[in-house]
Amino acid sequence: MVVKDEVLLLLENHRGDFFSGQEIADLLSVTRASVWKAVKSLQKDGYGIEAINNKGYTLKKAPDMLSAAFIAQKLRENGIPLEIRVGKMVDSTNNVLKQYVTAGKKQDMVLLAEEQSAGRGRRGRSFYSPEGTGIYLSLLLHPDATPEGGTMLTTLTAVAAAQAIEKVAGEAVQIKWVNDLWMRGKKISGILTEGSASLEEGKLEYVIVGIGINLYEPAEGFPTELKDVAGAVFTNDLSRENLRNRLAVEFLVNFMKYYQAFPGKDYLEEYRKRSFVIGKKVRILVPEGVSEKAEKGPEREFARAIGIDDECRLEVQYEDGVVEKLSSGEISVKVE
Repeated sequence: MVVKDEVLLLLENHRGDFFSGQEIADLLSVTRASVWKAVKSLQKDGYGIEAINNKGYTLKKAPDMLSAAFIAQKLRENGIPLEIRVGKMVDSTNNVLKQYVTAGKKQDMVLLAEEQSAGRGRRGRSFYSPEGTGIYLSLLLHPDATPEGGTMLTTLTAVAAAQAIEKVAGEAVQIKWVNDLWMRGKKISGILTEGSASLEEGKLEYVIVGIGINLYEPAEGFPTELKDVAGAVFTNDLSRENLRNRLAVEFLVNFMKYYQAFPGKDYLEEYRKRSFVIGKKVRILVPEGVSEKAEKGPEREFARAIGIDDECRLEVQYEDGVVEKLSSGEISVKVE
């Protein structure tokens, strides 16, 4: 850990206390000059570190910036020694982790970014990821699972994120099957799960789970094509101090709790409780258009969602009474 991160953690963990430059240097086993340099760098980043003669330094206010050191420490306190990295701007956190895999990365890890220039969603869609307004993260995992079993990681992620948002924001979160989170009638989050499997062993070699969460509406608003559907967790008039770090920690703690029990499915009932498609009429789509079944007649294009099974397949009933289970790899669902 670099001196800057160590100084920040010390001041963050002792809010309101004062430490002289020499005290910090002794505690961290570094030079006093390196402490001074770290403090100046943190102040430049927007941290409200106050310096008072004969008292020392204290942290008055922290900006809403992602901190690998803060997140890693909170995870260790919860018994989760997961490697954490934070980037300023990347094209896509999923893409970067794929590059790590190509370079030989074998350990589980998390990558967060302040901004994505080419954030990705399912079926080639983009995910709008402007600087400082969201959480954009991906996890590199090596589960002992088949490709079919690995698809449940999307369900697990949705529940972990919904619970984290509900705890930090104090509002209910709903899930639109299979991977979108909604609040107040708008989409606030999407999940993209990718991976590679061994054909010989029939098991996953690795999985990358990416999630984007809109925490705040961008200052200029969402792009025209998104403004009718995209929403944000928080309003823009609240205090943003350390909110993104807090939410990232809550999500990762929830995620790892479920993941460490994987392939157990303790999260499935939580997923069902938050689904807002059950009981509603839905239109069934594939990337090219409506379902192939729709070619047989309009009654095959629309159905009523009646449940979610233990494999997180959406159970639908067509107007002629036929019941079908739809998997995430075959369709998307648009609520009418």
